[in-house]
Amino acid sequence: MPLRNKPYKMPGFVRTAIEAGTGGYSQLDRQRLVVVNIVGYLAAFSSLNYAATYASYDYAKLWPLVYGNIGSALLTASAPLLHRFGPLAAMFFLILVIYSSVYFFVSYLGHEAGIQLNYIGAAAVTLVVCGRRFLPYAGVAAVLAAILHMIAWFKYPEPRADLQLEDWFVASLYAFSVISIMAIIFVVVFYAFHLVRKAQNLTDALLLNIMPAEIADRLKTSPGKTIADQYQDASVIFADLTGFTQITTALGPDKTVALLDDLFSRFDALAIQHNVEKIKTIGDAYMAVAGIPTPNPDHGKNITKMAVEFLQAAKTVSDNHGVDFSLRIGIASGPVMAGIIGQSKFSYDVWGQTVNLAARLEPQGQPGSILIDDHLYDQIKDSFAFKGALKLGLKGLGRVTAWQLDTDNQKI
Repeated sequence: MPLRNKPYKMPGFVRTAIEAGTGGYSQLDRQRLVVVNIVGYLAAFSSLNYAATYASYDYAKLWPLVYGNIGSALLTASAPLLHRFGPLAAMFFLILVIYSSVYFFVSYLGHEAGIQLNYIGAAAVTLVVCGRRFLPYAGVAAVLAAILHMIAWFKYPEPRADLQLEDWFVASLYAFSVISIMAIIFVVVFYAFHLVRKAQNLTDALLLNIMPAEIADRLKTSPGKTIADQYQDASVIFADLTGFTQITTALGPDKTVALLDDLFSRFDALAIQHNVEKIKTIGDAYMAVAGIPTPNPDHGKNITKMAVEFLQAAKTVSDNHGVDFSLRIGIASGPVMAGIIGQSKFSYDVWGQTVNLAARLEPQGQPGSILIDDHLYDQIKDSFAFKGALKLGLKGLGRVTAWQLDTDNQKI
């Protein structure tokens, strides 16, 4: 199931027209009012076509229908002006105008012209306009439409006697009624699907910001199912700013956020470039993992290359913002567990001794240093230069061997 299908993008002038009068409402109400506007415009267009048809056939006989349709068009096209009176005002106004004008036209032309079919289309469109929030109103509108349709059908079987309309003209009116109703329903439903796709793409984008695409697909497919996986070999990185307290004091909140946004945005781009999955930021710390959820035999090399470029990115950001800071980075490789946790503000996270080791290595280094564990060293020792081994006593892990990357003398 693709996650990045783009919704249809409509021209700017069309968007301006259909969004008229919707300012100041919530996003959900704006979407519904846009549908109301679309219905009003389409109804106006249909009415003007009817008016032109009647005028060209026999203006002298059908002038009440000509002006009736012109009046109906002006009223339905004015729907955006009514949004100022409340979220339901324009919808009720359209129902009143359309239902009453359709009844008037059927009384002139009889049911053979098919004008009463507009009641069926109006009921269907009202359901789309109301949605679940105002579903009772849609039910009332549908019942009223059914009653008026049946009254019009039985009360007006023939055109008015003084009209003497030709059979082909009545048949053409029926065909036009069917076509116009289907067109209006199609456009309204198409826009409704456009809104659904737009909302789906937004949901997908939010999910992809907090978890890998594969995990997002699983979450969408089985939303109630626990997602927990064991990976035998992955690499975890923790990168932390040095002197962050002094930075926040010197810069203040706005500039501090701007600096972190600049830095972590660069980190995000590097993570994508090196096929590394960002897990989260914790204050001024950045956590990521390579080799999950899709296994990658080069996860160790990838995450180490990324770490070197993290230092370069930090130097650039430090110079750009006029603040002196650096990074300490810890990386460890080994088995990890990963999964979705939480019901509210859920997140994708990783756990295990490998994660703990990377987190413990990070603060042991000097500013601008990268420390890696023994397991990762065995994987990448032929591809990177090192300054030597360190024996460290780490809380909860005991004595471990760590290796400091020689960032100034790389073999790559």
